[in-house]
Amino acid sequence: MNFRKLAQGFVGKEVEVLTPNDLISGTLISVGDTTVLLKVPPVIYGPPTDLAIIPLQAVEFIRVVAS
Repeated sequence: MNFRKLAQGFVGKEVEVLTPNDLISGTLISVGDTTVLLKVPPVIYGPPTDLAIIPLQAVEFIRVVAS
């Protein structure tokens, strides 16, 4: 089992994704061949469905916050 397949098992869970530049918290929406998609809380007055698209190769780790 590779990292991508393992991460796909956490779709729908609250997670934190660490990259070399940031720690991003949100709900894991999908894990593709090259990207991780997170639904993140809006920034102050932003739209309620903000999405973060993170290149899979930039992910250091994924921590499951709530299962």
